[in-house]
Amino acid sequence: MTSLHQDASAVFRRNPKLAWREIDGEVVIISPDDSVLHELNETASAVWRHIDGKLPLGEIVKTLAETYDAPVETVQADVEELAADLTAKNLLLTSEGEG
Repeated sequence: MTSLHQDASAVFRRNPKLAWREIDGEVVIISPDDSVLHELNETASAVWRHIDGKLPLGEIVKTLAETYDAPVETVQADVEELAADLTAKNLLLTSEGEG
């Protein structure tokens, strides 16, 4: 898997074409292109809830590191990997250059 190192100032937004719901604390997403169901675990769901098209990735990492009392470096690596994966699946879009 290719490593996609995100800048801490990178901002992502949810694809407005997708459908998603939160069920028992976990997010379930239906991708807009192929109607595939994606289930996020509790931690990935926490990241998803923070992605709003305004909050930079670095702020999401700091918030989650504090919430879960985890090392920033570990959270950053996990969040970057998730953002890259969800972007590749067209579930997240970059918000760079907007505003």
